[in-house]
Amino acid sequence: MSRAPRRADVYALLLEQILEAALPPGSRVVESRLAEELGISRTPLREALFRLEREGFVRHDLARGFSVQPLSEQEVEEVYPMLWTLEGLALRSSGALVASVLPELERHNQALAQATQDQARRLDALWHRTLLSRCPNQRLLGTLEGLRRTVQRYERLYMQDPTLIALSVEQHREVAEALRQGDVDKAVDKLAVNWRFGMEAVLLKLRQGV
Repeated sequence: MSRAPRRADVYALLLEQILEAALPPGSRVVESRLAEELGISRTPLREALFRLEREGFVRHDLARGFSVQPLSEQEVEEVYPMLWTLEGLALRSSGALVASVLPELERHNQALAQATQDQARRLDALWHRTLLSRCPNQRLLGTLEGLRRTVQRYERLYMQDPTLIALSVEQHREVAEALRQGDVDKAVDKLAVNWRFGMEAVLLKLRQGV
């Protein structure tokens, strides 16, 4: 007999369903059906949903219950600039130790160049996480992880286009090359270009209704 998921597991399962669009943006969350699927009572399910509401992934209406937050241009325009600004700060904080991750960055970028859509999202996140892995500010890294979770739903749109994946690979290469030359300012600028380009591409897709 399978064990019912713990409260933390319920949260993780629901978050994954939202990020992978198994619970699509704007869809209603049917609590009774989800509780039955997960083999749990409504109490831990609602606790997880309220946590997801605080994090901006779902919304709650007294009349209609919970639903997944729709994708929005406003969220993109708010979060992406935070990402390129804080990643730039983390990169500057990494100091000379960042040179030690350059071979790993190259491996991840080569894998990204040949990746499928689902692989690309994971590898792109891994590249950014590796880039900043020598940053000593754990609170900053934790904040960045939360912001990256927020944009994962939007990165699905971006990674649907192989041309855009190829452009990300080239932008990553430029960041790494600047670091190889010891030019941190240029690397930070190129990193901002990478995120800014992603933001504009996602906004265009949202406006086109893709």
